[in-house]
Amino acid sequence: MPKMSDRYMQSRRQQILDGARSCFARHGFEGSTVRLLETEIGLSSGAIFNFFPTKLDLFIAVAEQDSARAAELWLDGGIQAVVEAFAASEREMSGSYLELGRRIWSDPEFRAKWASRGEGLEGAIREGLLKGMREGRFRTDLPLETLAEFATIVLDGFMLRVRVGGLPASREALYSLFTRALSPIIVDPVAPAGATGSTNDHVSHAP
Repeated sequence: MPKMSDRYMQSRRQQILDGARSCFARHGFEGSTVRLLETEIGLSSGAIFNFFPTKLDLFIAVAEQDSARAAELWLDGGIQAVVEAFAASEREMSGSYLELGRRIWSDPEFRAKWASRGEGLEGAIREGLLKGMREGRFRTDLPLETLAEFATIVLDGFMLRVRVGGLPASREALYSLFTRALSPIIVDPVAPAGATGSTNDHVSHAP
């Protein structure tokens, strides 16, 4: 029955991706041998590579799925939604996120293969920032790309913290600090000439 077969194939493919994600997060790309992948996934190498021609293709599929998930989360709830969801995945998704960054930096073959697929999260960050700029929630004195780079660097730092030591108890304040850094810069009408402050720092003055 075709529909049952399609569901079975999708289920098997997801089983492979979930097990591979765990393996890559624990052992890195190079350390994830075929034997370790078989153990983590619970399938033979023949079954695994029937879906994905090479280990690199398997890693790219995992990274692509995680990037798409992160993009959805970012558009729904910003950096906090991404970090909290990845932290709740028992560090597996944060591990694959960091391994992805390392592969992009160190592996030209991977970088070339990823170039056409990795726009999910990056595009969502830019889209969310642009929407906030148009709505007046985010600053416009800096280019969109600068804000996107800043957001990506902060997200990378959170992911590293998730991976190596867990999120700090004070993370709500960190999320707030990130949001304030993106807030519009306005001039206080009663402040000395040249003084500026963010909307969150504005203090109203009694007449």
